[in-house]
Formats: sequence, C-alpha cells, structure tokens
Amino acid sequence: MTPDPKIRRIRKRVFELLELTSFRATKDLMATDYAKTIVTARKLEIPDDKLQVEVRYFDADQAGPHERSKVYAVTITLVQLIEPDSLKDYVNGLEPDFDSSPAIQALNIILAKPPSQNPAVIPLGKSKFFVSEPNPNNQQNLPRGLLALRGYYSSIRPSMGRVLCNVNVCMTAFYKEGNLADLMRSFGRRPELGGFLKGLRVSTNHITDPNGRRKLQYKTIANLGGRSAREATFISDDGSTITVVDYFKRKYNIDLGRPELPCVNVGTREKSILLPPELATVLPGQSFKGKLLDEQTREMITYACRRPKQNAESIVGEGLSILGLKPSSQLLNPFNLSVSTEMVTVPARILPAPPVQYAGGPKLTSDASWNLRDVRFLKGGTAKTWAAIILKDGTGGPQNPLQLCNSLQEMCRKCGVVLPTLTSQNISVIQMALGQDLATKLTPCFDALKKRNVQIALVILPNQDKANYALIKTLGDVRFGIGTVCAQSAKIQNQRGQAQYFANLALKFNLKLHGRNHGLGKTDMGFLTQKTTMIVGCDVTHPSPGSLKGTPSIAGVVASIDSEFAQYPASLRLQESKKEMITELREMMVERLSLWRDKNNGRLPEAILVYRDGVSEGQFKTVLEAELPKIREACVKVKADYRPKVTIIIVGKRHHTRFYPTNRDRADKLGNPAPGTVVDRGVTAVYDYDFYLQAHAGLQGTTRPAHYYVIHDKNGFDADSLQTLTHNLCYLFGRATKSVSICPPAYYADLVCERGRCYIYGLLNASDSGSVKSSNSDDEARANYSKAVHMWSGGPHADIRQTMYYL
Repeated sequence: MTPDPKIRRIRKRVFELLELTSFRATKDLMATDYAKTIVTARKLEIPDDKLQVEVRYFDADQAGPHERSKVYAVTITLVQLIEPDSLKDYVNGLEPDFDSSPAIQALNIILAKPPSQNPAVIPLGKSKFFVSEPNPNNQQNLPRGLLALRGYYSSIRPSMGRVLCNVNVCMTAFYKEGNLADLMRSFGRRPELGGFLKGLRVSTNHITDPNGRRKLQYKTIANLGGRSAREATFISDDGSTITVVDYFKRKYNIDLGRPELPCVNVGTREKSILLPPELATVLPGQSFKGKLLDEQTREMITYACRRPKQNAESIVGEGLSILGLKPSSQLLNPFNLSVSTEMVTVPARILPAPPVQYAGGPKLTSDASWNLRDVRFLKGGTAKTWAAIILKDGTGGPQNPLQLCNSLQEMCRKCGVVLPTLTSQNISVIQMALGQDLATKLTPCFDALKKRNVQIALVILPNQDKANYALIKTLGDVRFGIGTVCAQSAKIQNQRGQAQYFANLALKFNLKLHGRNHGLGKTDMGFLTQKTTMIVGCDVTHPSPGSLKGTPSIAGVVASIDSEFAQYPASLRLQESKKEMITELREMMVERLSLWRDKNNGRLPEAILVYRDGVSEGQFKTVLEAELPKIREACVKVKADYRPKVTIIIVGKRHHTRFYPTNRDRADKLGNPAPGTVVDRGVTAVYDYDFYLQAHAGLQGTTRPAHYYVIHDKNGFDADSLQTLTHNLCYLFGRATKSVSICPPAYYADLVCERGRCYIYGLLNASDSGSVKSSNSDDEARANYSKAVHMWSGGPHADIRQTMYYL
C-alpha cells in the first residue's frame, strides 16, 4: 500500500473501500484482517496472480471522494493457496512437518468476519468483540470516565484429531461517549489527565459550510493544551493576540460555558489547534489503552468476577450469537465453515495435595491451603540487627510502636525466626508532609541504619501509595543494601487478625534472612531427589502505556541454591525496550550457577529445569534459538566440560482456555475444577507436549489454569512425573500458606521483575503533566534509557544480592 498509512484506522478504511469498489462483486467470498491480508473462499481470477488498484480515500461519514482526496495504490498478490486437507492430516498426526500457521491465520480471519461486519459489535484487535449497544448485563460504569464492557474472545486452535475454536468471556475498559467536558470532569484534575485524553477521537460541529449547515468533523486529541480557554492565547489571522474564549465568540458567535477547563490540542505538537472541550463529543467504541488507576482496577475486577456457570452460559448463548457462530449466520457459508455450538468435553485427572512439612511435622491441607497456627519454620533465619521505620501522614499510625514491634518479634520467635529485642533507638518515625519530597527524609534515615549495620528493616506505611513503596525499595535494595519488609499501618494495628498478619510478615522475614519456611517430603519431590538439580525461573517485564519512550524492559532470572528448593536468589538486568528475549541470559546464568556451586561444596547441578514465563506461543522457537544456546554457553563459562541436562518449560498465564467440570464431585464450591486438576488431552498440542494445571483454589470468579509447554527436554521426563512435580512445586511458594497458580520459579521471576520496576518507577509511570512527551525522537528514547541506567545504579546492592530481597 503506497503511501503506507501509519494510522490503523485509515488502513482499515482503505480495505473497506476496496471491498466497496474493486471487489464489490466478490466481497461475500472475501475476509480480511484490515491490515495486510485478504482470504478468499476460492482463487480470484486475477492475471498473473497480481493486481494493482487505486483507492480514492474518503471517510465513512462522507458521501464520497473529492478532487483532493488522497489516493492509495494497493497491490494485491496471491501469496499462498490453503489446502484444508493438509490441515486435516496435520491434526490427525499424519503430516508433522506441515506449517499450520498460514491455515490457522486464514481461519481466524474468516472467523472474525461475522462480528466485524456487525454494526452493533465493536472489534478490538483481531480476536475480541464487544456489544456496542447499551446493556446493563454487559457493561459497568467505572470511576473517572470509563466504562467496562464484557465481550467475547475467539481463536482457532489445532488439537489432536480436530480443529477447535477457543471462545471465552473477556473484559475491557472503554471511554464513555458524550461531551468531552463531561468526561474531563469525571476524570478530575489529576496529573494523568493528559495521558488519559491522548489519542482520543472526538467530533465537532461548530463550523458551518457556505450554506450555513453545520459540518461534522472528526479530530484526534494530540495532548492537553495546558491552559484554559480563558487563559490560552494565539496569534489570529490579523496578527493580533487573542484568547480562545474571544476567538470562538468572534469567529462562531459561541459563548463558552466552561472556559475554566483546559483546552485540548487537536492539531500536532508542532502546530497546535486548541479546542474547548465543551465543543467536542467523544466518539463511541474507543477502548482505553492506558494503565487503569487503582480504583478503576478494583471496580473492573469486581465486575469481571463471575462464577463459571455464568461464563459458560454466556459463551454458548450470547457469545456465539455475537461472534456469528450460530447456524443461522450466513457469512461463513461461502467458506464452507461451521463451528459446533457445544463445548468440547475433555478428560482430566486430579492430583493429590502433598503433605506440607514444618519443623513439628506435616501440616494438613484443606482446599490447597493451610494455616500457621502452632507451627515452626523448617529453618529459622537470624538477624543480628534490625530496625523499624514508621511513616505517618496525619491519618494516625501506631500509638505504641515499640510494643507493636516487640509483638511482631515474639511471633517471629515462635515461628523460629531470630530477631533481637528492639529498642526505641532503632525505631524511626517520619512525619510525611503534603508536597514534600519523602526522599529527603528517608535517605538520611537509611544512611543512619546502614552505619549501624542494620540487616533488615520493618517499614510501616500509612497507605498504598505506589511511588512511596518504590522509593523505599529502591533505597533499601539498591542504594543501601538493607532488606525491607513493608506493612500497612491499618492492618498491622488491627487486633482482629493481627496474629495472622504478624505470621505472614514472619514468612517474609525468614526468607529474606536465608530461612526455609516449609517443605515437602522426599517422596513428593520425585525427579529432584534423583539428580542434583537447579530450578530456574525466567521472565521479562515491559514498559506500560504510561511509560516514557525508550524506557527499558527488565529481565529477571531466579534459581534455587538448596536441595529443599526454598531459596531462590535472583539476577536482574535492564535491556532494550520491549525486547522479549533475555539479552544477558548467559551472564545471569553464570551468576546463578556460580552461587549454586558456592552453596553446594563446589559441585554443579546435574540437571537444570527452567520455567520460562512471559513468552507467547509464536516465540517458542525463538527461545530455543536465542536462549537455550546462552544457557549452554553459561555452563561452559562456569566449567569448560560442564554439560548438564536441560529442560525448558514455557509457563503460560495469559491464555483464554477455561475448564468447566461436568461432575459436581470434581468441582469446588464455586463450580471451578478442584485444585490439582490436570488436562493433557483433547485441547492440547498435536505433536508437542503440553498440559494445563490448576494447582490452586480460586477465591472468586472463574479460575484460569496455568499452561505448561515443554519445548526442550534432555532429562527424559514422562508426563506423569513432570505434571506431579510441577503441581507439588506449587505448594512450595515461600510466602504463602496455599498452593499458588503457577509454580514458584516462574512466580519468583515475575516478582523480581516487578521489584525491578520500582527502581525506575518515575520512567515507567510518567504522567503528561510531568515529564512524559509524545515524540518519535530516537534521541529522546536514548536519553530516557540513559536516565534509567542512572536510576538503576547497578541494580540490587551486593549486601542483599544473595537474598530473596524481592519478596
């Protein structure tokens, strides 16, 4: 397509115009992703399989093109003929070398045609569809101008013997349509307002044509104008300086009713066009692509939590209708494609919960959880010195900090953690003031603790302010090398449940002091008792929508160092923004192997078991090509002839597969599968080995199983042993008294990456009123990356690097 439309909306419109003009006669035989691919039910009669078409552009609200309409030259080329029989042979195990990707892509494009052409449906991306018509059953107001819409996800999945359509309920936040001034008032005067509005499409109709009729125009908000219509000025056509208020009165005879609101810029940063928000209307069907505020997230989670029965009924009822998969839909007929309206039934089994071991013996589990009543940790950690920092913001705080700390110390003692008795000299109370830089008070406090050789500190926070939390962790982890355990003031003071809260804090103290909270018996460790093994967890976290351009991604690698698999120290690195593969994996694995050797009498592990998080299905091959060689190089770097057997398992969390028990005896009280449910047939890969495991008990809503995909295995695991081992590992997450949803190595890798985000918090969470700018400048990206490296300051301090500081 020449010129290449950079804006997705324009590219989609060009495809629509192609269907309306050059392919009007065959459009029923065509489906498109509105990006670069067209799928046809039969081969089109095109000479030499190549066609060039000129498209004169006009928007959907316009009657047609005019003499100055932009012209796009579109070249259509036959790329591939899809043979359905080859796909059938592939899923039936007869053609393992067949590349199914083009066929699956084509089926997904065809499948998206019915909902994409339904005017009552809002497509989002390639596979999510939402009902646009107001419906109290499918939408929920969120705070500050957003609306949560419930929709449906669909995707084609090849499985053994059949091709499946994966359908699930999904949820997304949308902007509320209507007057822009009302939206801004709902959001409030917050520093994030500029980022909230950036990219929003609005319409205006204050301009009239020569006949006096109002012209409907569409604009995109580039950024917040900054000043109000009453204050903002510009140079008018006659060369005089004029305010926006006066301009609209003089030019359009409009008296603004909300001149105190900041204008929005619907031009560019280089050439601003200031528009009073009351004259703009937010167009419907626009998804919010930024990061939700905490209050919005809470409301979204509450609305999204529905019992499995509700979701299952929605999928086979409303969902199939919206997706156009009911037999009555005609749009799939030209492709000879139909989808069953019944969910597939697959076999499953339930693995038994392993007994959890404490110093006093095994602890019985119930519904994959247990409590800390009357238990001592398997190995208690010891702190030679510790301290407490109490932050107060005027809303109260501990009345007797020394007594509170001594009560915590007593609970730690009962659990086996040795903390010396605290004196008032080791308790710092910091009064926070509005608008004051907290770092100016906390930095000297941490400096004083370091000079007294304080090993670990309890920090009591007055609220859940994420910026303050990030500051504390940065000072403790990076600058001074002091372990920190944070607690909420309201929770630690609440007499109801205080003992349990103290016990949960003791879990963190112990792990950060090299302790071991609980374990499993040898019979439940399976393969891990047969070979000396290092278990590794890997993950990468990326900048969010509110981050500055060029902000780095963060890679984390954790690895066990003991035979009980309780301690997982970590390596952290900054790397190129949004890069999925771990750039310095070799160096990070050298660090992990070297520490394992130091802790195991100079020996190296015979086997390495890697749980790799944060990788999509399309990147499995890249992991084998880019990361497996780096693991092998690290082994040689540590010892020239060292060749351990390596197994790599991808851990999938962000998928749409859900299971609904057919037997009530196999379900929990919410109707979810019972903890320990494993599915490895019916919906899994045709040739590779993968399985779904729900190791945890869902607290609310419909539970999501973890998806484990084995991409490399030199240790020769059989299905039962690997499933059982992975399941049992889920009971070894150190800071919880329950089985967790993904196995601890992957969970820990995710946590250490989240901790790394604290160190560059200001770049990852920039607001438009502060330092964030919209720019395509590579110089800006490089400057932000350099700033991140400076903030990172070498990462975690050497004094805590061998601890689980990130918990």
